[in-house]
Parts: sequence; C-alpha cells; structure tokens
Amino acid sequence: MPRQENPLDEPDSPVARFATELRSLRDQAGKPPYRALSRTAHYSPTVLSAAAAGKKLPSLAVTE
Repeated sequence: MPRQENPLDEPDSPVARFATELRSLRDQAGKPPYRALSRTAHYSPTVLSAAAAGKKLPSLAVTE
C-alpha cells in the first residue's frame, strides 16, 4: 500500500504551489507510484517525491 503524502509546510510558497500542481497531475493520472513515474520521466523516484514534497524546487530539466 503506498504511503500517504504529508500536507505541505508552507502552502502559499511558490515551491508549495509547484508541489501542489505536481500532486494534482499525479492524482489525475490515477496516483501511480513514483517508481512507475520515474520510468516515464527518466528521473529517480527520490527526485520526483522530493519535488512533490515541496521541500525544494527540482532542477529545470525536471520541470520541463
């Protein structure tokens, strides 16, 4: 069973808004695990998970 995502620390920050949109896209795709997304996006599950956590912005290449 996949882990639940924690609420974002600062929901009004630009990083959190990015993370919210990323989570929304994942939800619309049926909540695939980050491991499955990593195969499609060609980025590690850790990078994708960190981006969705809203801790820091991912590299520009991840956002394109």
